Amino acid sequence: MRERRAIVTLAIGAEFRRRWEDICRPNWSEYAARHGYDLICIDEPLDMSERARLRSPAWQKCLVLSQPFSARYDRIVWMDSDVLVNPHAPDVSVGVPIDNVGAVDEFGIPTARLHRLIRLKQYAHWRRTGVQFIDNPSPRSYYAVYGLAGGFDHVVQTGVMVLSPAHHRDVLERTYRSYEDKGPGWNYEMRPLSYELLAAGRVHWIDPKFNFLYGIYESLHFPFLAESSDRGRLADCLRNARRDTHFLHFAGSTGHMSLAASLEPEAAAGARAGRAAGAPAPAGPGVRSPVVLFIFNRPETTRLVFDAIRAARPARLAVIADGPRPDVPGDVAACAEARSVIDRIDWPCDLRTEMSPVNMGLRARIESGLSWIFAQFEEAIILEDDCVPDPTFFRFCDEMLDRYRNDAKVLSVSGSSFQFGRQRGEGSYYFSRHGHVWGWATWRRAWSLHDPAMTEWPKARRDGWLSTQLSAPVAQQYWEHIFETAYRSAHTWDYPWRFSYWRRYGLHVIPNVNLVSNYGFDDDATHTQQDRSIFAFLPTAPMRFPLVHSDVVQSDVEADDFTEDILYSGNLRRAFERARSRSAALRAARAHGGG
Repeated sequence: MRERRAIVTLAIGAEFRRRWEDICRPNWSEYAARHGYDLICIDEPLDMSERARLRSPAWQKCLVLSQPFSARYDRIVWMDSDVLVNPHAPDVSVGVPIDNVGAVDEFGIPTARLHRLIRLKQYAHWRRTGVQFIDNPSPRSYYAVYGLAGGFDHVVQTGVMVLSPAHHRDVLERTYRSYEDKGPGWNYEMRPLSYELLAAGRVHWIDPKFNFLYGIYESLHFPFLAESSDRGRLADCLRNARRDTHFLHFAGSTGHMSLAASLEPEAAAGARAGRAAGAPAPAGPGVRSPVVLFIFNRPETTRLVFDAIRAARPARLAVIADGPRPDVPGDVAACAEARSVIDRIDWPCDLRTEMSPVNMGLRARIESGLSWIFAQFEEAIILEDDCVPDPTFFRFCDEMLDRYRNDAKVLSVSGSSFQFGRQRGEGSYYFSRHGHVWGWATWRRAWSLHDPAMTEWPKARRDGWLSTQLSAPVAQQYWEHIFETAYRSAHTWDYPWRFSYWRRYGLHVIPNVNLVSNYGFDDDATHTQQDRSIFAFLPTAPMRFPLVHSDVVQSDVEADDFTEDILYSGNLRRAFERARSRSAALRAARAHGGG
């Protein structure tokens, strides 16, 4: 006998009812008809008590399974009224045991690791912009801050749930009766209901695409929209989000629903299929310069960077991969998954790949990869697998590569700015002695200066050469230690590169807005493992065009001193100061104790 099934939602109040009727009903109906669901919208309170009136109607989803109509159904798919459905999505209830609640783990959207990265990035943005929020860095803290003992390592996102009236009515009603509403920031019923469902052992996890939060999608794929009101890019984000998800949940972003509903999610997919069959790509800006993507074993962040490249549609793309480490479990699979990103190329481009079958290590892979690239191209834009650029990064690099192509003093173009909002000069960019490589561009003529063995270092050290680069003694000591270590250990590539361009007093273009955000601050990263660093997940902002150029090509001393202090030797100075303070405090305590 076929299951009797319904999709049920709650839309209490004229505004919510109108939004559901105008946007959700026509959107949901095709999906419901295709998979055999009735469609039910509750527009009157299920509990008329004073207690119910004083708290959010969202709690009343916990009463749905006790309503007379529910007895007619074997399955009820609960869906919040701020969800848009991809009409071609599969049946959400398939594979969910009848006695379990089918749900998405909020802290696993789209994966646990990426969710943690995005949550940290969002928190940093909210703190900077003064948005009030409850700090929930982990699932266990999500419950603990509410006063729920023990906790779990997952969180049921209650915006979409596959329910059974026969099996789940009691736990939903118990939650409704036993907990009070703490307000919007506490997610209404979600914390206690998730806790009760997990405590009862009644949850079956389903694909995150069935309840993908729009805010997470935007932060992952279009992070610059947090700082920009570009309606065209917003439409791109919404269209892509509808294409890439089954159920798109606009929690906190309902103002975008009307625009999202007007965009056909399959349009992009259809265009993609057409291009795969040989049809031309749609018109767009494209990128003139070759783009180089270095990858290794992080498929999640690799996909984010690739999405940015895909949106830019470079005519020439090179993907350079390091091989798996033989002694690290899972490396073979992770490297293979990262390399599969090239299967997503859906625009006409000259693709070149250099995939190492063995692990070369970061230094050898970067240096050999760049030498391989510049044997083929005069210039290139370079990204690693954790550096996610703003869309305007590519045009900025294109224009800078063109403008300074023949200026021997200028050796690279950076996408990163570590000035934290400080405007340097009157132009769109300034020049620095520091060449940042979290998304950058350079020329063959510049890379030809690279001396990986640092053959000039012993003489430079004896001659006191660093004093010609740096005036502060602590900075000279810091960089002497860095270069000496790099000379002896041969571990990293960027310090030899820095030494090479400092020896030639080279300059680097630095944008006056940050165009690249580094998502690599985690335990898997080679050199960036502090996810609380002030440089982790720095927000990006779009570059404004036409660019405002500078007539004077020389370093900005004030900006360079700030960078030196905040990013390099200033950290050593502050460590010494803390050590001296602790030592002085200890001496004072001993003197006081001895008196």
